[in-house]
Amino acid sequence: MIRSHRYTLAHYLLCALFIPLLALSGCATLSPGFEKPEVQVTALEPLPNNSSGDLRFRIHLRVFNPNNSELALSGLYYTLKLAGHKVVTGTSNTLPVVPAYGQENITVDASANLLGSFMAAAELIRLQGNTVPYELEAKLGLRTSFLPAIRVSKRGEIQLGQYQR
Repeated sequence: MIRSHRYTLAHYLLCALFIPLLALSGCATLSPGFEKPEVQVTALEPLPNNSSGDLRFRIHLRVFNPNNSELALSGLYYTLKLAGHKVVTGTSNTLPVVPAYGQENITVDASANLLGSFMAAAELIRLQGNTVPYELEAKLGLRTSFLPAIRVSKRGEIQLGQYQR
């Protein structure tokens, strides 16, 4: 009788240890078909200089949600490279909820890295084109604790003609 009691106690202890582990691994599989959202840069516009003289930009992004549940974003950390040079780094924590199978526009203001801006400008003068290659890297934080932050990287070209007046 004592042996069976010990076995039962050991069995309960093992269950107590493994059930939380199973629950944690189950959280990762609650959304087995989850697909990363897509982030596009739709526009990049220079802003008037502020009193500190920083180069400032307004970045327009479009987030596409390819999933059957809404995407509640808690924050965004991003870097933007122009012509291969890191020009802008920024954050935002005021983001809309992206509906299931939907899209949402996000606008963020950012200050430019002065050295990166000069290097990008020099590269653009050398290239003498109507487009500038960009690379956006974004980390999207989610309000749910089931999934970690989502990292998105996007490359493309921005038409410069739309900013010439």
